[in-house]
Amino acid sequence: MPHLKILRAFCLALAILLGVASPVWPWGRQGHRIVARIAARNLKPDARKKLAAILGTNDAGLEDAMAAASTWPDEISKSKTGTFYWHFVDVPVTEPFAVGTLCAKHECIIDRIEEMADRLRMNRTGFALATPPDPPRPPKSQEVAFLIHFVGDIHQPLHGSDNSDQGGNCEHLRPPLVHADGTKTNALHGVWDVDQVLTVMNVLGTEQATTAALFQRFRSGARVSQGTALDWTRESHRLARENIYQKLRIPKYEAPFGQCAAHVANLTIDQAYLDSNEKLVEQQLMRAGIRLSNLLNDICAGSGCGIQ
Repeated sequence: MPHLKILRAFCLALAILLGVASPVWPWGRQGHRIVARIAARNLKPDARKKLAAILGTNDAGLEDAMAAASTWPDEISKSKTGTFYWHFVDVPVTEPFAVGTLCAKHECIIDRIEEMADRLRMNRTGFALATPPDPPRPPKSQEVAFLIHFVGDIHQPLHGSDNSDQGGNCEHLRPPLVHADGTKTNALHGVWDVDQVLTVMNVLGTEQATTAALFQRFRSGARVSQGTALDWTRESHRLARENIYQKLRIPKYEAPFGQCAAHVANLTIDQAYLDSNEKLVEQQLMRAGIRLSNLLNDICAGSGCGIQ
């Protein structure tokens, strides 16, 4: 229903302007960069060489280049480039997991992960957004950046779930969470974008230290099953149901698809809630990084990830 999609985009844009939601940086800048850095450390030599060429760097600069690429899809205008709906899929959290028609016209994160992987694997040409992105990137670099970013996004539980609340953007925090730099988180979605990652970093340290700790955990035997984008969405949907909606005792809301339900209750988020999810968020960051590396190793094998 196009008119409902337009309404959702308008509501989110208005929320940003009014400072009542935090949808701009899914997994936050830090979360995306940590995922990208973990992935870079687990790449095979052939994939490293090809990805470095695509991203315009060398082997030594690949990890930094992947970290920079990971946030690019949030730096461009999503409305002008037509990429707004590529970052999530609104699977109802109060019902058994089923995507159904939610990816009609491929306007969802599951299909876009598969599309970028296929384009890189098959060296397809002709990739173009609705308008040229700013800041610009060559087409193949755009595909890599989108793939890195979307694999990170889908491991943020609220990117694969919905409760007639725009993935947690309709639940406002009272009071907001205030950060050391003066910025604030005003909505539930932003708690999982930003504050849950900051909670991990409060335990493990800087971006580099967190990357090192989580990658070492994998190297020491932590198991990460691979699966598909659909599997990752199902996993995030379950985590959102159990660790967000049920844990916070959020009732079932009802509204036309893409809209905020009327009379959504405000939430109070305290440090105890953030701390209770810290290990889960560590797990999701590690899973995202390792799964991304496995996917890149696979699609860059053979003739994949070539530069035309």
